[in-house]
Amino acid sequence: MSQNKIIKILEKNGFKLARSRKHFTFKKSKDNRILTTFVPHHKEITVFVIQYIIKQAEKPREEFEI
Repeated sequence: MSQNKIIKILEKNGFKLARSRKHFTFKKSKDNRILTTFVPHHKEITVFVIQYIIKQAEKPREEFEI
């Protein structure tokens, strides 16, 4: 899956870009806590990284399927 698609999904779900260094860092407030996830600077993101993003973002896997 492309980096841009993942970023669009995260932004659609309320995540905001917190910083951009080696990775893009996205944050979101949810139930009095902060969810944080990272998106690497690669054109294509591997399945393993996508699974990690899904876990950190607490989103259903279906939202990230092609």
